[in-house]
Amino acid sequence: MSTIPALASPATGAAGTTPPRVALHRPRLRATLTALTLFSLLAAANLATPLYPHIERRLGIDSFGVTVAFSSYVLSLLAGLLLFRRLSDVLNRRTVLVCAVTATAAATLALAFAPSLAWFCAARAVQGLAIAAATGTGSSALRVLLAGRADLSGRLTLLATSGGVAAGPILGGLLSQLGIVTAAPFVAWSGLLLALAPAILLIAPHRECRQEAAGARRAQPGRPETRSAANPMTSAADAAPADANSAIRFAALVGFASFALFGLCLSLAPSLLSEMLATDSLPLLGLLASLVLLASATMQLLPLRGALRAPLGLSLFAAGMLALGAAPTASAPALFVAGSLLAGAGQGVAFQAAFGAAVAAAPPSRHASTVNLVYAVTYLGSALPVLGLGLVARSAGLAPAVLGFAALVAGGCIVLAVRSARRIVRR
Repeated sequence: MSTIPALASPATGAAGTTPPRVALHRPRLRATLTALTLFSLLAAANLATPLYPHIERRLGIDSFGVTVAFSSYVLSLLAGLLLFRRLSDVLNRRTVLVCAVTATAAATLALAFAPSLAWFCAARAVQGLAIAAATGTGSSALRVLLAGRADLSGRLTLLATSGGVAAGPILGGLLSQLGIVTAAPFVAWSGLLLALAPAILLIAPHRECRQEAAGARRAQPGRPETRSAANPMTSAADAAPADANSAIRFAALVGFASFALFGLCLSLAPSLLSEMLATDSLPLLGLLASLVLLASATMQLLPLRGALRAPLGLSLFAAGMLALGAAPTASAPALFVAGSLLAGAGQGVAFQAAFGAAVAAAPPSRHASTVNLVYAVTYLGSALPVLGLGLVARSAGLAPAVLGFAALVAGGCIVLAVRSARRIVRR
């Protein structure tokens, strides 16, 4: 369980009393559909991973061009997370998700026919903005649909997003067998995304997808709102104590390290693996590039407990990162596989603990904005470090660059593990 207490739940008022509950229609079905939507959006953004060796040749780009193509999505996603930070706190969640699904479908289809790197990057940027709008919105919807089960809603958010990121490269490799290598996955998945839009409209009632925090406070007439002593303009339900802010910062830092690893696997790993294994099999390259993410997603299926989850997970993350980074230099594909599985499992354990604590500590009215803030820093980890990796690889070679990159990420994990262990001891 999280060691950071939740300030309130969607069913709890500002002073701790319970406001009248509003019965929701088909909450389990809607929670499943919301998770499926998040999964499908993140999978769409990562279909290109095993196709990058072919995209390199078709567009005439090098390793740095691949990192630019990948980072165009990440940077737009980052901008969107900041721009849309409170989007679902003020707009109807159903409307936001339908718009995000439609925009992602159009951008994914555009990737199939991109004639240049600029076109490809523009379509990826649209994907990033749309997914940014959906991330906090989907998480907020799950928090409402799974009222009183904040830990489950947090794990389901991570499972849907990390599962989608993991499945994207595998689906891209498999769907490439349907036709023209670089077109078939994008065309097929855009059709699936378009089918989700009417499903959301049919299943989720518009009136139940409104922001409910303000309504919950208004549902108790005659009771004055409690104000935060630090800021009299902020209600107690909106105030975040120092422990909550610390939990949010820690989750963001763990996320940054996590997505530095994911960025490597989703951009340059297919080219690296293609050289190590001397193969152009897209399904195989997609599967191997996804091992880290599959291991991470598997950890989200387990309701892990214990205060030592974060330091233990970060330690495993660091060990796996070093093994993965050494694999290209040693020309050892087996070491890459072992390192990927170990790093992914450790990352999954650590991020589940850190993200769960941050979500539980966030006031209900700031849930979506807190999730977006954590993900904004998280996705920054798969943009700047990966761009730097691409630049170093251009001059020093891919294998040495990956080894140095892995050592830096592992060092960061060790620092975070020590920090987390010290906080546990102090308690």
